[in-house]
Amino acid sequence: MKNVKRSMGAVASLVAVLGATVVAAPSASATPSGCGETSNGSLCINGGTIGTKGTYTFTVSYSRNGDPITVKLGDQRKNDQITAAENYYGSVKLSSVSSYGELSQKHSIDAGDCIRGIMEYKGATYVTKWRCP
Repeated sequence: MKNVKRSMGAVASLVAVLGATVVAAPSASATPSGCGETSNGSLCINGGTIGTKGTYTFTVSYSRNGDPITVKLGDQRKNDQITAAENYYGSVKLSSVSSYGELSQKHSIDAGDCIRGIMEYKGATYVTKWRCP
């Protein structure tokens, strides 16, 4: 009986830790193009040539159905020296008529950099999966 209680306690702890991680920065499910589904829409990052040093234009977009909302869009970059440097492009309002918004920004990346889309809404941060070389 003690082993069952310990096992249940370990499972509950693991679920609590995993649940906290998902709430902190829910990832959109990955697709090769850098788009993914969130719980209420689609978050994407497009542009750039991952694995090649250069200056590129990256576009982050979000589409959804529902009431009007305003979201912050941008990207995060990581490499062997940076964990996840946030770079917000600005805010965009999605109306009930036009439920799509996108922002673009041109910036440099190194050959070893990974990049992902990031969105902030009501204090919660949502991210796509990393695009890496």
